Amino acid sequence: MKIILDFDHTLFDTPRLKRAVESVFLKHGVSHDLFLRTLEQSKGEGRDWKPERQFAILKSRGVPHVDSIKDDFVQVLHGSHVFLYEDTLPFLEKISKDNSLALLTYGEDSFQNMKLEGCGRATKYFKKIVITQNIYKDKEANDLSGGAKSLFVDDNPTALSATKQYAPHIVTVRIKRGEGRYENEPSSGGIDYEVKGLGEVEDLISRL
Repeated sequence: MKIILDFDHTLFDTPRLKRAVESVFLKHGVSHDLFLRTLEQSKGEGRDWKPERQFAILKSRGVPHVDSIKDDFVQVLHGSHVFLYEDTLPFLEKISKDNSLALLTYGEDSFQNMKLEGCGRATKYFKKIVITQNIYKDKEANDLSGGAKSLFVDDNPTALSATKQYAPHIVTVRIKRGEGRYENEPSSGGIDYEVKGLGEVEDLISRL
C-alpha cells in the first residue's frame, strides 16, 4: 500500500524545535517578545515561518549578532533528527518493508529542506518527498497516490477533509498528538480515522 505521511506534528516534534531555536535567539540577546513578533512578521501573508526573512527583519532593526544567530540556527537544524518523535523511526522502519512511503509536507522550501536534511535517518525510508505551499495538500496527495488506494496521515483536519473530497480513494487518518496549530480543532467530515500515535497507524495498516 502507498502510505503518505505529513512531517510536522506527525513525525517531527515541531514545538520542541521552536523552543530550541528560540533559545539560540535568547542567547544572543533577542527577547522572547521580539522573537515571536519577528517570527510572525516573517510569515507575511502566508502561514509558514520563514527564518531567512526573520533574520532580515532583525538586521533591518539593527539587532546585533544576527549572523551568529543564523550560524547557531543552522547548527540546530543540522541535528534536527533529535526532534523526531520517539515512535517515528521504529514505525518507518517497520512499515517501509511492505509499503511504499511518501512524505508530503507544507512549508517554506528552504526551511523544510534544512529540517529534512537533518533527519536523514527518517527520510531514507521515503521513495518521494514533496514540499508544498498548498495548505490543503489535496492535489499533491492525489498525485502521490497514483490513483491507487492509499493512506494519508496528517495532523491538519482541514487538509484531510479536502483530500478526501478531492480523492475519495485515499484513506484519511488524523493524528492528534495533543499539540500544534490544529490541536483544538475537531475531526470533521472526510476523516476516516483518528489516532494518537504512530503505533495506532501501524495497527490500522495491518487491518486494511
